[in-house]
Amino acid sequence: MTHRKVFFALALLVITSAPASAQEDGDGFLTARWIAVELDGKPVSGPTLDYTTDRVSGTGGCNRFNGPIAIEDDAIQIGPLASTKMMCDGKLETESAYFAALEAARSFVVQDDTLTLKAEDGHDLAKFRK
Repeated sequence: MTHRKVFFALALLVITSAPASAQEDGDGFLTARWIAVELDGKPVSGPTLDYTTDRVSGTGGCNRFNGPIAIEDDAIQIGPLASTKMMCDGKLETESAYFAALEAARSFVVQDDTLTLKAEDGHDLAKFRK
């Protein structure tokens, strides 16, 4: 087999075996940077969520975080999260609630440019925009 044929065979194998979470699905959930706009039904600004295949990272408004993520259909599991430990006056309460919401998320919905993370009982934990 020529080098060209081997290359194309390998490329086809990689493309067809890519994990579903790295591809856009029917909901349009694709690796992206999301900006939190709502936390437990209240407006919020500052927290971010960067999703790249099997990892999440971002900021809670003060501290940076990262951790694993697993997605199957509309089910989601985030964490455990690791974060820096800087002191930021007035932001730590929101940040703690944000990190807890991420780890409590069990499902998600993407509609247009809005991502909603939901708890096991179905209530909204956090909303994001691209």
